[in-house]
Amino acid sequence: MNQKKGRPEEANNVKLIGHSDLNGWGDTMQMEVRGKWCYIGASGLGPNGHEGTTIVDVEDPANPKVVAQLPAPPATRCDKVQLIDDVLIVNAERIKGRENEDFVAGLLFYDISNPAKPKYMKTFEMYGNGVHRALLDLDPKNRLCYLGAAAEGFLGDILWVLDMKDPVNPEVISQGWLEGQHLAGGEKPSWDDGELTHCYGAYRRGDHLYCGYWNGGLVVFDLKDISKPEMVGHFNPTPPYPGKCHNAVPLPDSDIVVVTHESTSDDVSEPPGFLWIYDAQVPSNPVPISTWMPFPVDPKTLYPREGDWATRGGRYGAHNVWQGMTSKDFVYVTWFNAGLRIVDISDPFRPQEVGYYMPEGTPQTNDVIVDERGLIYITDRIGGGLDILEYTGSR
Repeated sequence: MNQKKGRPEEANNVKLIGHSDLNGWGDTMQMEVRGKWCYIGASGLGPNGHEGTTIVDVEDPANPKVVAQLPAPPATRCDKVQLIDDVLIVNAERIKGRENEDFVAGLLFYDISNPAKPKYMKTFEMYGNGVHRALLDLDPKNRLCYLGAAAEGFLGDILWVLDMKDPVNPEVISQGWLEGQHLAGGEKPSWDDGELTHCYGAYRRGDHLYCGYWNGGLVVFDLKDISKPEMVGHFNPTPPYPGKCHNAVPLPDSDIVVVTHESTSDDVSEPPGFLWIYDAQVPSNPVPISTWMPFPVDPKTLYPREGDWATRGGRYGAHNVWQGMTSKDFVYVTWFNAGLRIVDISDPFRPQEVGYYMPEGTPQTNDVIVDERGLIYITDRIGGGLDILEYTGSR
């Protein structure tokens, strides 16, 4: 096990099983776990960061082993990964500040029939600065990809829907957007110029797609006609509440949608984003029924009343949740410098924390996944690499 140094770990009902610095590619973002293999995108945000993808053998979780690393193309951010059949899909997004360099926007495809020896297959080119985040819908009836990317004539990133029946040859089916984005169609944004809105994560339940929209709140599309996504629901609590709407994950067999608002201030100069619980019994009218953060909030400032989070360094606030949860699972949510938080929402009106894990050093915990063994994987966006954890509390 590789060891980290600095502030000691802090934990409750969670223990560390294994750690890897990923051979120095530790600025880790999104990941996927399939069987004994963990696929991790690196952001290159740290002082010695790398842009690219690492594949790790996690069969022995106490001793994760790096088996392959795929450098990103020049000027390209490749920090998100998705898996379909024997194909690894990686985003290709332009790195800010490198606009004058050669760059191809879109998605990169790799053959992972042998995960230890991935092979580049092709690039699916897209418009503008590329893809920030793509999410697959692997329901056999759908086989779709939902992603946020720019499009000619639109303001900000909109929803794109791709047909993935042939996973190496996607076909664009349709586009959807928040009213006000389609400038070429005569629409005018209702938000201020400095609050550019983007489609981020998009998750489906039934005929509805729930999207976190940066500065735009929760947006719901009706997909009954997949060729014409129709925006049918919208709720934006910002302002007055802080943070940028990031994830909106509907729980299967439930009316609940779990939403995070991302905090972007590295010096915690703004109130942190919360974890939100929505009732979407009526998808066209999603209603927030509770919010949660690890520590009590001063109602006047919306800052936490306790702790030294503003002085620990880095961001503090919600980011990603485990996307594979059901209505019977805990919510596993990353909280940047407060690490991983595990929240029981069996009573969605009164979320309760049941465990947490803050890695050594100054964490910026970014993503979380729970595998079929019940092991928890977390990544750190500023050099902390991969941690493998186990929940030890009761359910």
